[in-house]
Amino acid sequence: MKSKITLLFLAIMVMISCSKNNVDESIEESYNIIGVPGQIDDGILGEDQNLYEDDLLAGQTIDAGTLTVDLVDGEVVVTYTTDSDWVIVVTHLYVGDLADLPTNGAGNPQIGHFPYGETLPAGTTEATYTTITLEEGECVYVAAHAEVVNTVTGQTETAWAAGVPIGGNSWAMMFEICN
Repeated sequence: MKSKITLLFLAIMVMISCSKNNVDESIEESYNIIGVPGQIDDGILGEDQNLYEDDLLAGQTIDAGTLTVDLVDGEVVVTYTTDSDWVIVVTHLYVGDLADLPTNGAGNPQIGHFPYGETLPAGTTEATYTTITLEEGECVYVAAHAEVVNTVTGQTETAWAAGVPIGGNSWAMMFEICN
């Protein structure tokens, strides 16, 4: 009897932990304390300042380049730039509402369903995407993924723009930007 109750408890815990709503709520709570890197406290951006700029992390810890986000005539422009020894092979980019972020049942991002991205020509060190238009006061989430290769060592890695964890059981990251 005790083992049946334990088994039932474990099954309920697994179902609760796989709920997409639980993942989304924890992500939104994280943003309440983290803020938006690269943004000035009053929300007004300097002339030469990006809306967001942070590391493009390969293999979770290797700085392989930079991801920048700018607003150009209200449109969100995202640029992947790799450092000297790294090139970009493939990009996957999501910009939009958190509720629309493509994830599987475990909360992991489905990068193949991200609306922007492509396989790039050999030797590519920069890729830019003009995405959606943001209205004044509107905020969206950005998840920027890439496959990168080190030209010196041949090392191939998955890379994510630095941010907060998306959830699930991967190290995928994202961040929020606002106009």
